Amino acid sequence: MAHLENMRYRKQPGTAAVYEDATVISGMSPTTPGTPATAVEDMMGDSMEPRSDLGYSYGKKDLNYADYSAAGAASQHAGSDRSLRLSISKNQWLTLGLITLFAAYIRLWRLSNPANVVFDEVHFGKFAGKYLNSTYFFDVHPPLAKMMFAAAGKLAGYDGVFDFKSIGLDYIAAGVPYVGMRLMPALLGLAMVPISYITLAAFGHAADACALGALVVALENALLTQSRLILLDAALIFFTGATVMCWALFFTQTHRPFSNRWWAYLLLTGVNMGNALSCKWVGLFLVATIGVWTLKDLWEKLGDLSITPTQYAKHFMARGVALIVVPLTVYLFWFQIHFSVLHKSGDGNAFMSPEFQNTLDGVSLGHTPRDIYYGSRIRIRHAATNAGYLHSHLSNYESGSKQQQVTLYGFRDENNYWMITRTEAAEQRVQNSTDPAALQQIKNGDIVRLMHYKTHRRLHSHDVRPPVTTNDYQNEVSGYGWEGFKGDSNDHWRVQILEGDSRVPESKERLMAIHSRFRLIHVGQRCALFSNRKKLPKWAHEQVEVTCMKSAKFPKTLWRIETNINDKIPADAPLAEYKRPGLVAKVLEATAVMWRVNNGLTKSHPYESRPHTWPWMRRGMSFWGKENRGIYLLGTPILWWLSFVAISAFAGIQVVMFLRDRRGIHDRLMGVRERYADTVGFFFFGWVLHWIPFFIMGRQLFIHHYLPALWLAIMGFIGTLDLFTRRISRRVRQVLMIGLLLVTIRMYFQYSHIAYGTAWSREGCQGSKWLKSWDYDCKRYPSMHGTVTTTAVDVPQPTTAMPNIGGSPAVIQAQNPEDPPQAEHFDPLENENKLNEPAPRIDHDKLNSNADKLNKDMKKAATTARSDDKDEPVVHDDEKDEHFVGGDAGQDHTPTPQGSNLKAPVPPGI
Repeated sequence: MAHLENMRYRKQPGTAAVYEDATVISGMSPTTPGTPATAVEDMMGDSMEPRSDLGYSYGKKDLNYADYSAAGAASQHAGSDRSLRLSISKNQWLTLGLITLFAAYIRLWRLSNPANVVFDEVHFGKFAGKYLNSTYFFDVHPPLAKMMFAAAGKLAGYDGVFDFKSIGLDYIAAGVPYVGMRLMPALLGLAMVPISYITLAAFGHAADACALGALVVALENALLTQSRLILLDAALIFFTGATVMCWALFFTQTHRPFSNRWWAYLLLTGVNMGNALSCKWVGLFLVATIGVWTLKDLWEKLGDLSITPTQYAKHFMARGVALIVVPLTVYLFWFQIHFSVLHKSGDGNAFMSPEFQNTLDGVSLGHTPRDIYYGSRIRIRHAATNAGYLHSHLSNYESGSKQQQVTLYGFRDENNYWMITRTEAAEQRVQNSTDPAALQQIKNGDIVRLMHYKTHRRLHSHDVRPPVTTNDYQNEVSGYGWEGFKGDSNDHWRVQILEGDSRVPESKERLMAIHSRFRLIHVGQRCALFSNRKKLPKWAHEQVEVTCMKSAKFPKTLWRIETNINDKIPADAPLAEYKRPGLVAKVLEATAVMWRVNNGLTKSHPYESRPHTWPWMRRGMSFWGKENRGIYLLGTPILWWLSFVAISAFAGIQVVMFLRDRRGIHDRLMGVRERYADTVGFFFFGWVLHWIPFFIMGRQLFIHHYLPALWLAIMGFIGTLDLFTRRISRRVRQVLMIGLLLVTIRMYFQYSHIAYGTAWSREGCQGSKWLKSWDYDCKRYPSMHGTVTTTAVDVPQPTTAMPNIGGSPAVIQAQNPEDPPQAEHFDPLENENKLNEPAPRIDHDKLNSNADKLNKDMKKAATTARSDDKDEPVVHDDEKDEHFVGGDAGQDHTPTPQGSNLKAPVPPGI
């Protein structure tokens, strides 16, 4: 951590007090033999006293840390270097209070503007309502920030009725207390101002640098914009800042290890780290930052001989508990609250497994006989996607074979039932046995047929492309046959059990309801029954497509039997039911689904950006627009660019000093080398770990993902400015700091119009575009000269769209192709959400009225197919054993066609 340099305090009459570093030039003290006299005299003067023209006016109190002896430090196990002690004077607290009041005015001014739904308020406002209604939903982010919005809404009087359906909806007309909900992120954003001050102070920076850091954070336009709306990033940035602040305060207590304050700051670091992770998974980067610095700290302590092995073990265990166990406990705690509140069945059910759904009120999956026998009527659920049940109905495909549709359907109805039967040859052998009525359980490797219980069609596949997925390795799956038809070999499927329940080991060898996860391998086509969650067209009732895929991967070819009905099963037969998962299992499942859906957000977006463009702010993104006002996320250019330069300079300086060290030249870097490495180095590694991981992400990314890294970069920049201006005159230092502050204030006013959504002039807007890639729309603003540009167009208002999960604004193209896109509701999870929505309920009476016509059409199609030999596979001599079991779909053999004198079993009358 940060350490004081070896400094001497001197004061000349009539001059300011200064700190004089005893090792300024290449690590050599002024009295070290061999020190160049001219260099020392140039710095110190002939009398070895500080030169008045280099006087540095910051005394001990101003530098925010107290000096104490090296011996005392060693006795406190702090090593040979001195540790920091935080000391903030009353005047500094007063200064911080005034800065916070100033920031409150900036952050809370016109919080009610605009009085419309903006950007992702579409989603996070809606989620707050679901919390208040206790209705389960799914989102790609952890729950804490959303629950904070729900709490704010509850306190403000929100009843959860308003649905935040689309961008542009009027809050006032609907009576929504949106200001109270926006107040929560605004206060979190405001809290970043004192957090920044205290963080810099705890890292040992001077009072003026702390004040400057707090002021520029208050004035930074991107942080301002993001914290004024019902968005998650304000909470994430707050807990990131609180974690870093507590971490820095923890190191001010290194001289008092295991004291109450030492434990308090360490535990608060872990708690806030868990909170950040519970808001967004970007908090994982914060975990990595603290983890890297913890390893560095433990490595340094390992080399400190004043620390005994027992003490070192205590340090190690304390950090393990506070920085690993505590964050995980906090993460689980907030999920427990999340699940407890959302206890009613809702639109998020379809994302989750049956076991998970069984824990929700309004969902009762019950129990069913465990063992599956021939003749059982079963309901089969797709295990990988939770998109529904294997389903068929009296409706044919409009392409391909035009046979009866087989789909996945989310509702539980009679058309989800299939009767599992033997093949023709196996049925004949059973009929000729001594006990043909005996129950026979289905085993791994058995070849079966599935007959649709309502329509008597058999589950069928052949070398015909599906209606949506037209790849040559995908085959259509249909319902084929009619009453009295005996079936053919393309109705044969092999049961391949891949997973069983550890509680019931037999479920890996014998087919069991709920416990067994199995594949159905088409014997003739060597493909596996498969679903990839693609929706069929409206003529197929928008249900999910089912195909037979060759060489398919296991997850999407796994099925489970949820319901088992057979009148011959004894009443005392063992039952199976879904196990209700505990908290850890539910969190792991929710996390796995969040991970999968996050990785699927790969569609392009007009305002998406890649990480390499963020530090120099190539472009922002539109949040909202209406008439002559708009909100556009854009930062303060001077802060973004200078912070990136400062962070990049740190890396360059460290490389240069490393190379010079290898040459035996040990630079002291103006006497601040250790402090620079410890303080700015921490912010550098935090910035890297909050930025570089985005380069390996394939999902949609936006500039707001950079904001936590931006705050760390600003802290590093202020720290750099403070350390490298301590050796110059006070006046120059003040000019630099005040100049930076004035430029920041100027840019705050210049870009505040697109932060607050206030009126602006077209000329002012156009003059603010330093980069052509900043594509906020200046044509929406009136000209100061009262003229109207003929190319200006009226942009349509945001259209009404069904809200889904986690998205970003879409765009509508203006009439003029040169106009920038405007914000409108666009959901990158729209496709994901639609796939998980149950298909519309179908009118079975209407379908049943077409049964005779469909039977005639199928018979006609079958006659044509048989004349062309399209449905009968060629059978070789080595493929005549219908019970052949191969190891994989690619090794399945075609069965021998059976004789036509057998009657196919027909279900009981319907």
